[in-house]
Amino acid sequence: MKIHHPIFVFLVAFSLVSCQPKETETNSENKVKVSQEISEISLLYFHGDRRCPTCISVGEVAEQTYFENFSDNKKVQFLEINIDLQENEAIAEKYEIAGSALLLDIHGKVEDITSFAFQNAKSNPELLKNKIIELVKSGL
Repeated sequence: MKIHHPIFVFLVAFSLVSCQPKETETNSENKVKVSQEISEISLLYFHGDRRCPTCISVGEVAEQTYFENFSDNKKVQFLEINIDLQENEAIAEKYEIAGSALLLDIHGKVEDITSFAFQNAKSNPELLKNKIIELVKSGL
């Protein structure tokens, strides 16, 4: 029997544990219902039931940026959309989403900032916040 390298075993174990569902508190008054019509500018955070720490950070940074900068603007909305829920199937299909994603829909033009968000949400959240603010303001 071949002995596995300890780092390999650790990485496999870590990857299995890191994407377990996280119990999070939900502030229902801060969540926008997905059934609402899309506003002129929508910050859309898509995720599944199982989220890794980076996925969670992307959502937290996006939501915080919205509430700190745009929640009083009726033209802008934040939507957190669980694509594993049947009632969100239509919106996930509309935006062709099958996994975690962060999109900005600005007057019907979709800007996919998922890669940028995943690169910066944990290591440089201010950079992600500034990118979201810049894009939203460009549509106002």
